[in-house]
Amino acid sequence: MKKLKSILIIIFSLVISLSGYSNTQSENLTTEKYTQKANANDTVTYVFQLENTKGTPETYFLSVLHPRELACENILSDSKITVKPNAIYKGTLQVVVSDRLPLGGHESSVVVVKDAQDNEIERLEFITIRSKAHPFVLVTNDVLEEAIKKIENYAWAKNNLEAMLKELDGFQFAERKIITKPRPTKVWSSLNYLASDGEKAFQLALAYKLTDNVAYKNKLIAFIKAVCDKDQGYLSIGAATTGVQVHEGNFFLFLASAIDIVYNEPELSATDRQNIEDSFRYYLELNKKHMDGLGIMNHQASANAGAIFVALFLQDIPELTYLTEAPGGMADQIGKGVMADGWWFEGTANYCYLVTHRYSLVAQAFENYGMDLYHRRFPTKFKSKDFDNVKEGFTGMKFDNWGPTGKNTRGLEDMVSPYIPFMDENAYVVSSNDSNITKPNDFYELAYREYREDDLAWVINKTERDSWVSLLYGVTDLPEVEDPRTGSAFAPNVGLTALRSQSQKENPEQQIQAYFKYGTHGGWHGQFDRASLVALDRNGHKYFGTEMVWFGYGNPGYKESVQTSATHNMVIVDELQQEAVPSEQLVFYSGDLMQVSIIETKARWRKIPIWNAEKFPPWDDSDFDPNFNPIQQRRISIVTDDYVILADYMKSDKKHNYDWLMHPIGFSGIEGAKKTGSELSVLSTNNDSPYKYFKNAQWYNSKQGTKVQFNDEGNKLDIHTLWPRKAEVLISDYPNGGKPRGIRNNPERKSYGVRIHEKEATFLTVVEPYTGESAISNIISKSSNELIVTLKDGRVQTITIEYMKGEHPKVKISETTQGELVKTEITK
Repeated sequence: MKKLKSILIIIFSLVISLSGYSNTQSENLTTEKYTQKANANDTVTYVFQLENTKGTPETYFLSVLHPRELACENILSDSKITVKPNAIYKGTLQVVVSDRLPLGGHESSVVVVKDAQDNEIERLEFITIRSKAHPFVLVTNDVLEEAIKKIENYAWAKNNLEAMLKELDGFQFAERKIITKPRPTKVWSSLNYLASDGEKAFQLALAYKLTDNVAYKNKLIAFIKAVCDKDQGYLSIGAATTGVQVHEGNFFLFLASAIDIVYNEPELSATDRQNIEDSFRYYLELNKKHMDGLGIMNHQASANAGAIFVALFLQDIPELTYLTEAPGGMADQIGKGVMADGWWFEGTANYCYLVTHRYSLVAQAFENYGMDLYHRRFPTKFKSKDFDNVKEGFTGMKFDNWGPTGKNTRGLEDMVSPYIPFMDENAYVVSSNDSNITKPNDFYELAYREYREDDLAWVINKTERDSWVSLLYGVTDLPEVEDPRTGSAFAPNVGLTALRSQSQKENPEQQIQAYFKYGTHGGWHGQFDRASLVALDRNGHKYFGTEMVWFGYGNPGYKESVQTSATHNMVIVDELQQEAVPSEQLVFYSGDLMQVSIIETKARWRKIPIWNAEKFPPWDDSDFDPNFNPIQQRRISIVTDDYVILADYMKSDKKHNYDWLMHPIGFSGIEGAKKTGSELSVLSTNNDSPYKYFKNAQWYNSKQGTKVQFNDEGNKLDIHTLWPRKAEVLISDYPNGGKPRGIRNNPERKSYGVRIHEKEATFLTVVEPYTGESAISNIISKSSNELIVTLKDGRVQTITIEYMKGEHPKVKISETTQGELVKTEITK
């Protein structure tokens, strides 16, 4: 039994880990192709060799395991052989493909080798697939016919096609050549194609099929031949784009889909088709070198999806099994990378969307082939604290998942809708970590087609439906559904909370929408901003985001400024960077008068990493000062119909500089503060301080609190600092990384700071976003845990924070009009 068990393990390893194109070996049994595809009633031949390594002749008996259970006819060249000493027997297994196999179906034939004593000494599994006719990957003939009917009957589909054709008419692929490019601190060579060229190739194939215009086909065929040329194409260099997995995966995903559509066109010769297969096999071989159970990230997920498409195009079922089940494969990416709240662990809308988009395309391709990923569940797996080439904590990064563990499985259905509660009224997802605000992705069309959930339809209704995904797979008539995200919400793993004022929920654009952060760090793309206000929206205006400054990944300012705590709306300690540790939302409350979130973290603070181009990754890192004990940091956030209250509590075992920072656009005035000293060209000259990126800094003194006003083209923001009364106050330029784009790198963005030097500190601030006239008439605060806000319409609101420093903090609000109590709310 022990001998048989070890053999079975060896063979299983062979089946899941080796491509059908490669030679396989198991001790003294060797085969050249162990998986092939063919049409029904065709015969495929597998060649294998058996070597007798002994010094005496040996007799072996060969048979196919359980032949009566197989649909295909299996014919072995011999059933009994005698092999001379140190000689090799060469045998064949012929398999006649049965028409009882469905198109795309497969069957395993297991050859068993026994010795003269009836001991089983070897097994080898051959997998035969009944071929599906092209196209079958991202497009089928039925799907094309459906798209043609949409174009004929729906204006949005006709406009969609016309826009795509117009873009393709002016598009040309770059002339193929090898280029050498530096990337941060490494240099490597590749072909000069863009990651998007693969998708352009696919669109050309669509354009040809939808219009019968051979010009599109000719442009595509020329591109395919250039890429797959055996001497000067991909095979010569092993990198089509930049060589980075996320780009290569996208390129090959769509290249396989494009070739699938035109595979039978006469312009592709038998030699061309062999070059295509060889190129694809080489890509799969190189992809294996990147797959790693620790390599859970958008790069590897994209590469994995691209490889799956290539394997599906080749109809290589063992390779699909490998790409699903092997370390770093799809089961790992989804089971480890998707958190219990459905967010991808990197916590950035753009990378969440990228991974969801890739696997949504895989799901649709699987469905076209006859498999189901839309409803498949993968075991939830432990997400390592390390990445494949860095240890936990390098430059402060954390790669594991925080918060509830959730269900014991994960699936695509979990991934398509968790972002909706964190969208604005136009279905753009709030920016968090390394992301700007993110518009709806094409995968929502696929998701709605499959799941038919109203929330998904609401998102699609906010789009122009101008993608090829909409054209091919978009449901023609969408229901009109109510806005699903006007209430407050939170997601406990990514750690985002959305607080939305409620009296304006019938007009969502007018709501105050404030977003707060406390969750999973996100690895390479995480930022150091627990207990921060990550975004504030009102009247369609975005006051803040997590990428208000942007330096590219290969720039010192990326980790020295973009990701640092200092560029976020939060309290900073000693000009340092907050430790990324699991944090907690102590209170979440959604009422009529107020929306409340209380977030707490207990973290150390450390120096920022410093750029060093001589290293890879290119950073000199610092450790925590051993004498620096964790600091309790608590932010109580209260959203009313007219303003936001931020109450911050900091507690340490020694005195620190605590800087309360906020970074609005359009500084227009400050009240209650007096300048001290002259303007500084930079806020700090210390190389290890993120404040070196803040320029033109002016310090002030305040004795009774301050009011600072900002005006960004009519979108106003008043910041009332009620506590501390006495403090140093700062106005400076916010860091700028270059070219403006959206809310990024706006030269008018300023930083407002309030500094005190204490062991324990409390900040109480009212922030009012508005257009036109302020709604606030007066604010009175006699202590740091209570304030009375009088509004110009006569309402008076009293807000009390109980146990701000204790274990069970609470918030109470009471509203009166003309001295009469209207309503009171209190958090639990």
